[in-house]
Amino acid sequence: MRKLLITLALALCAGLALAADIVTMPTANQLKKGEVEVAAYYLNLDLPPAAPQNVWYQTLYVGVTDWLELDLHRADVDNDKVSTVLVASVKVLSETAATPDVVIGARNITGERTTNNPAVANLSEDTSFFVSAAKTFFLGEQPGPPLARLHLSYGNADWTLLGEARHNGFFGGAQFLITPQIGAVAIHDGTDLITGLTFMPQSLPGLTLKAGTYGDHQWIGAAYTKALF
Repeated sequence: MRKLLITLALALCAGLALAADIVTMPTANQLKKGEVEVAAYYLNLDLPPAAPQNVWYQTLYVGVTDWLELDLHRADVDNDKVSTVLVASVKVLSETAATPDVVIGARNITGERTTNNPAVANLSEDTSFFVSAAKTFFLGEQPGPPLARLHLSYGNADWTLLGEARHNGFFGGAQFLITPQIGAVAIHDGTDLITGLTFMPQSLPGLTLKAGTYGDHQWIGAAYTKALF
């Protein structure tokens, strides 16, 4: 009975509070069939004046089945280029009390060029691949918040954001759900440490407000998740 309760709690907590998106970084978080998540971010960049100063970033996540997710990532980079990256991921193992979620996926499937920087423009067209695992751990005496979700991934270089190699080799970190409404994240994408706080208003189910740091940069954002079918 306890194993059943833990399994049910894992499904509830992961689906309710640990959103699919961690500032565009690949993870084993995945939507269920019929779920859709839209998110929008503003990144304030700490770069020299001649370099881009901000990025407007939007994402769309679609749970096609309980094991297949398709995503679109659109980036509007100041003084550079507007680009759209297609991402697909397949769940090969579902989390239980004993096993983690495991997902394999690919970014920039269509080979979109995401920067005009001649030094890395061709690299940005490359498709990158990753395998990600995640496991949820309850920090209290009962299943439910507070909890931590640990992430570990491995991939090859992805050049689609800011002309920098990310997700190359091992990367990962942790999400925390402190209360049903408040969460936090500390995770490394292979180039930058990403930190953030999240707030999910009880009066607006599905909405998540977020803010944090991205290396030396700062970001704010909002996401909305809904089951459409």
